[in-house]
Amino acid sequence: MIGIRKVYGLASLVSLVLSIGIYLLFRNVDKLLIFELIPKLEFFKGVYFPIEHSTLGSFFLFNLPDALWFLSGILLLRFIWFHSCKEQNIYLLCFYLLGAVFEISQLSDNIPGTFDFLDLFFMCIGALVEGLLYYYLIKRRLK
Repeated sequence: MIGIRKVYGLASLVSLVLSIGIYLLFRNVDKLLIFELIPKLEFFKGVYFPIEHSTLGSFFLFNLPDALWFLSGILLLRFIWFHSCKEQNIYLLCFYLLGAVFEISQLSDNIPGTFDFLDLFFMCIGALVEGLLYYYLIKRRLK
């Protein structure tokens, strides 16, 4: 089972890198708040590959990165508390709630960002699919 735990850690890192990669390579991020706080690497300044705005293109540009960062957090928590199911469940529940609160709080003018119901929807779909895979492929084997 130690090998499976390492897969969770690696999958968390890959998911986070893919999410960041989509932002840096396919979106104009010059006006994002985070890049006002920290400088962007010179390599990425003004360089991005534009994608045609379509349903699939919009999903790839706007919803997939949020779902990937959310999945990355879930996988990281499973990696850290792999052998402690009670603690894992508590931290996952807190992470689910924080993700939802963060997304919903963007409805307020006080929190930067744009609320998108589809972001919340795909974050939930990602969590559901990961939870089902965890239950059927991992948890049942640990019993």
